[in-house]
Amino acid sequence: MGGPQVNVRNVRMIIEYDGSDFCGWQKQPRVRTVEGEVARVLGGLEGSEPEIIAAGRTDSGVHALGQVVNFSSVSSIEPREIKNALNSLLPADVRILEAVEVPLAFNARFDATKRLYRYEISTRPTSVWRNRRWHVKWELDIDAMNQALQRLVGDHDFSAYTSKDEERGPWISMKEAWVDEIKPCGVQIVFAANRFLRKMVRMLTGTVVEVGRGKLEPGAVYDILSTRDRTRAGPCAPPHGLYLVSVEY
Repeated sequence: MGGPQVNVRNVRMIIEYDGSDFCGWQKQPRVRTVEGEVARVLGGLEGSEPEIIAAGRTDSGVHALGQVVNFSSVSSIEPREIKNALNSLLPADVRILEAVEVPLAFNARFDATKRLYRYEISTRPTSVWRNRRWHVKWELDIDAMNQALQRLVGDHDFSAYTSKDEERGPWISMKEAWVDEIKPCGVQIVFAANRFLRKMVRMLTGTVVEVGRGKLEPGAVYDILSTRDRTRAGPCAPPHGLYLVSVEY
């Protein structure tokens, strides 16, 4: 006779976190990561740490308003109770916004069709936003920045705007890219694509800021893209201004 049948469920969660004190999303030995914290607490609920699949592996210092993950649950705890238990045990810089059961075939990484990131910039020193926005000391030309960004929309090889080669290749479908004002003294740059390469948003942001301050012409951002030469991109913007906002399926 076989043992008792185990009911395996696929649970999807939406997570927000303040990335300031984390070494990124992905679990690593001897450092604090978001996945490590969530897996540790889930392990206590499930009896062992489950594999957690995330829509995006954010870097050290990057924040998330809507990270999406899934994991296989073998416990009898309902998703709503999993959410409540996690929120009572996780540190204050991680919060579970939603937990629901989804079909077993759902994969938070490979099923995603659109990921939206926002990069926030302050054009004056600020105490409140000092760890949430990149402070630049220049006035930025938003019109010129938008001219640069519009040429990125579509299917392109973004090799010039990544820190290393990726296993899935450099071709990205950029669905939206634009910048607008954050009153009274800042801007936000929004990128939406089917997926992103490592440090791609930060490298694009740093290059577009060079346009905004008048160091590059708007067309240079696309010209650099066309070269596929990452050494020609502008500076990589710091991580603390970047937010993973949402993921669509």
